[in-house]
Amino acid sequence: MRANPIRRLMVMAAAAVLTCLGAPSLQAQVSDAVGAAAQASQASDAAKVEQLLKASGYTYTTHSPNTWSVEFDRKSLGKFRVIISTGSDLVVSFAILAKKAAINKTPKLLETLVFANNDYDYAKIGLDKDGDLFVRIDSPLRLIDADELKSIIGQVANASDELFGKVSGSIKR
Repeated sequence: MRANPIRRLMVMAAAAVLTCLGAPSLQAQVSDAVGAAAQASQASDAAKVEQLLKASGYTYTTHSPNTWSVEFDRKSLGKFRVIISTGSDLVVSFAILAKKAAINKTPKLLETLVFANNDYDYAKIGLDKDGDLFVRIDSPLRLIDADELKSIIGQVANASDELFGKVSGSIKR
């Protein structure tokens, strides 16, 4: 006795429909669990960074649950902020030295920025996706204590002031 091809096709189609209908709900549950775990981890990271900032001795301002700033007043740059932010087990400390509209992108400026990346051990120097000039240090949160965070913030501030002194001729104030 041969199986009915139409019956076989209907059984296969029903199995495919049931498989497709069942998968999204399991996927949604997994996605919800992963999302909740990520939010809990980010909240924990933010609490740790805030604790380290308190222990560092810096006076800081809280801008959001995972973003803070420390004010500096330096010789070349004047008053500016070092921003500290956390997410995905990473602490990013940075300063914006000039907005895109104020930067005169000459070959000399760009060469100075390239060489500055070699001059500083940990700092990244460049133009961000908005075209703004920045100095930044990214660090894994698990490696940072209060002294290290204080050092990182100080390095960003010092490198920012030094770099601004070198490129200020290309920046409109």
